[in-house]
Amino acid sequence: MNSLWLWLKPRSTVWRTTLVLGIVVLISQTLSLAFYSVNLYAPEVKQHARLSGTVLRLLRDEERKTPLRKGDTPREQWLKTEFGMVVVRDPQQFPRVMDKPLADLFTDYYARQLSHQLHETVRVFFVFKPIPVLWIAVPSLVGVWVREPLTYFADYNPFVIIAWGLGVPLLTLLAIVVLVRQLNRPLQRLEQAALRVARGEQGIRLDTRHGPKEIKAVNRAFNRMTRQLLQASRDRSFMLAGISHDLRTPLTRLRLTAEMLRDRDLAEGMVLDIRDMDEILEQFLAFMRDGSDESAESVDLNGLLREVVAQFCHLMPVQWQEQPLPVLAVRRLSVKRLLSNLFTNALRYGAPPLEIISLVHPQWLEIQIRDHGTGVNEDELPRLLRPFQRGDSARSVPGSGLGLAIVQRIVKLHHGQLTLSNHPEGGLWVRVHFPRTEVVDPASGSKNTLPGHRLAKGSR
Repeated sequence: MNSLWLWLKPRSTVWRTTLVLGIVVLISQTLSLAFYSVNLYAPEVKQHARLSGTVLRLLRDEERKTPLRKGDTPREQWLKTEFGMVVVRDPQQFPRVMDKPLADLFTDYYARQLSHQLHETVRVFFVFKPIPVLWIAVPSLVGVWVREPLTYFADYNPFVIIAWGLGVPLLTLLAIVVLVRQLNRPLQRLEQAALRVARGEQGIRLDTRHGPKEIKAVNRAFNRMTRQLLQASRDRSFMLAGISHDLRTPLTRLRLTAEMLRDRDLAEGMVLDIRDMDEILEQFLAFMRDGSDESAESVDLNGLLREVVAQFCHLMPVQWQEQPLPVLAVRRLSVKRLLSNLFTNALRYGAPPLEIISLVHPQWLEIQIRDHGTGVNEDELPRLLRPFQRGDSARSVPGSGLGLAIVQRIVKLHHGQLTLSNHPEGGLWVRVHFPRTEVVDPASGSKNTLPGHRLAKGSR
């Protein structure tokens, strides 16, 4: 039962509010109908049935004493004048009785009351047009129908009933739309602000001067949280930069001392260890900075690839055929650090040659980097993107475990997608997707108009 309710329970605020108010309106209208039926309709029908029953009982008694004949107008004129009832004896004028489910709901109750008054089963048929009329057939009055015009029923305004039956729900829906929009608008602004903070944007503030006091309180709390996060990030970066600066000075002295040692094997080992420590410090700084404070600019990724390939081609063979690529709005230094980390990762843990493929999709630009090593166990792939996590095969190789974590953070900063997998022909296969952005290609002058980042002010 609980699972069924959870499945039927609306997930959005709009539908939840609609459901609650809809139930309230339904209960309200049901209670209104019940109130009208019990306190107004039923007493009125009983009173009318009592009066009509008295007249019909007198007519029945007189009919038994002296049967009415055609043309006996004084008695019929008296009934018509005093009570508005007309005795119809001509079968051609009898009503054509048919089922009317909606009308029967009202006439059946009236017929039961008349039957109770006359102690016999009475038939009642309602005709609405051209004027509302009740046709009454009493079994003891053989071959006779009594017609009773309902003159004042024609004065009822159907538009009032329609307005009550349809207008109230429509007004309720309108109220729901207005109410939910008033509630959702600040929530949407809060959601967008939270997403911007999650992407690493700084200086995000929400309005605390307008709106309900609850929303202003939430906005003040959010602003206070963003200030604290920004201050914590600044303190962390300042502390790490200070630690890096203080450590690099003795590392430099150790390196100079090691190079002066007579034992060249020992000196070379110490220099390599010091270089690894310096690289680890650089990775820590890169991970803490994450590039969020860098402005986006129009960048030719082929130019970045040429720079990084030139740095690594003397260390390992690189297979890359340059393809025409659109100019994207990205953070140049961050993307270059991303490529350098992927190249370094392939150099340390993979096997040559390093293969690079660039592809252009309608909404994405894809860069594939693949080494020809043994790859990574499938179970280890998800955790390689976490900070300080390394594969089992990399335990014996120096490193901090931050290289792929930095890559993942930079990709998220650009609203892209990073995929790690083992290539079917062997080796680790890294695919990076960047969304194509709206920038002018300096070579062709054409403009890409697909979703992506906007260029920061002052960018090239």
